[in-house]
Amino acid sequence: MSSHRLPATALAAAIALTMNPAGAAPRAQTGGVSVPPVPMSSAAGQGSTATSGGTAPPPVTIDRVPSSPALPQPALGGRVTSFPLPPATSFSPDVPPVPQRPVSGPQAPLGNTPEAVGPVDPQVQGPPAPGERRVRAPGEIDLVSAYTLGRENDPTFQAAIAERDVNRETAGQTITAYLPQASYTYNNIPTEGGARHVATVTQPIVSMSGLATLKQRRPRRAYADATLEVRAQDLATRTMTAVADIIKATEAIALNDARISAFSTQSQRASRLYKAGQGTVTDARDIEVRYEQALANRILLKSDLIAASTRLRSITGQPVPVDAFRLPERFGPVVLNPVDAYLGTQETANPQIEAARQTERINQLEARRVRGSIFPVLGASATYTRRNGLADSYVGLSLSAPLNAASIFQVGAANATVRRSYEERRQVEERARTELERLHALVDGGRQALAINAKAIQAAELSVEANSRSYEGGVRTNVDVVNAIQTVFEVKNAYVQAATTLSINYLNLQLLAGAAPEDAMAATQAFLLGN
Repeated sequence: MSSHRLPATALAAAIALTMNPAGAAPRAQTGGVSVPPVPMSSAAGQGSTATSGGTAPPPVTIDRVPSSPALPQPALGGRVTSFPLPPATSFSPDVPPVPQRPVSGPQAPLGNTPEAVGPVDPQVQGPPAPGERRVRAPGEIDLVSAYTLGRENDPTFQAAIAERDVNRETAGQTITAYLPQASYTYNNIPTEGGARHVATVTQPIVSMSGLATLKQRRPRRAYADATLEVRAQDLATRTMTAVADIIKATEAIALNDARISAFSTQSQRASRLYKAGQGTVTDARDIEVRYEQALANRILLKSDLIAASTRLRSITGQPVPVDAFRLPERFGPVVLNPVDAYLGTQETANPQIEAARQTERINQLEARRVRGSIFPVLGASATYTRRNGLADSYVGLSLSAPLNAASIFQVGAANATVRRSYEERRQVEERARTELERLHALVDGGRQALAINAKAIQAAELSVEANSRSYEGGVRTNVDVVNAIQTVFEVKNAYVQAATTLSINYLNLQLLAGAAPEDAMAATQAFLLGN
């Protein structure tokens, strides 16, 4: 019985007789909406980010205090690597074995013995023994360091920081609703016999619209911080997806190279038996088909690895060694709390829900501002006028009663906006709650399925050994042995897929529960990479 070390590969498609490596898993996109996307999985086994509907908070609107009616203000005067593959083997009547072709890529067996996966019991797995964890060299990149580099270099996240700053500055504008306003005008009209200088300072005293605008400052700042946190979660998801693709591609290459070596061995055996009169040319040709398919698959897997590394480099801002991410000899723990505990923290710590709530609050205050613009505004006004050497000043109160029919319709529109933001907030909360429960079930079932997949690997390897001996005894054909080898390859790839899918779902579950992206990445790294 051979031990198998299981890593993770960027193959998303099932690996059949003709290999079709899958491309990178689609990354969820965030929309230009007020309520940032809630991490949701688009398929039963994969978590991703899905956008949630919403509208951005309205801009800050300041209603100015009118100047004193006693002194009216005059109008202002106007790479891809190459693979040396020899030509396809042509069979002669002697049926020579398939030649050993150059095999690039790691030849190490896949790791993670079935015992390392842990019991099928859904209880929380205990941490592996300290000596069984993989120790990384100082400066070696891992999940957490890749995420940290992404915060410093990823252009999407840097744009999100600028967006946060814009929203904060917008929040700061609300204070101007109750700050004094000053103006200065100069006119030189010949018919009036000289120049006129007018300086005015106004200060709002009672303004319903100004008060509503001032109260928007806190929710707008909270909204700015929440949206940045959502972008940080999106960065964590994109980083994890890119790393998972690298792991899957790396491990698929190692598995495929081992399969090529096994097919070559079977070819030599078939050739010997044929020369001894105990085999057929059909067996040799069947192996030739599988061998050529495996060689073609190796090229595609190399391309997948290059593409995945490029995606991660675009996030981190620096090249990433292709062997930087490999599955350990033993997986770490998956600490899974009860679903009610996650739902409790989600209510208070989830940034998507927080952004939706702050958007609703801002729209409520904006509706108050619109309604307040109908009421009179009481303010203090000080005006100084100088003309032809004569000066005049006035200090007093001003009362403005706006009469604008459009304001009536604006009130109705503002109230409708409040109702819309209320429903959008409810939608975000419900979708986040539903998705959290779904991911919790996927993580719980995924870690149990991982242990079963490990046992399937052991059974598949025993099947290869049994078919080989049966073939030597004349009970099985060489095709049966080749099929058993193919099954081992497929089962190990399924194991890698299960491990990386579980890690992505585990990360998204923690993010939905409101965990800090750094902590969620560290917990996911402890499971997937064992450190």
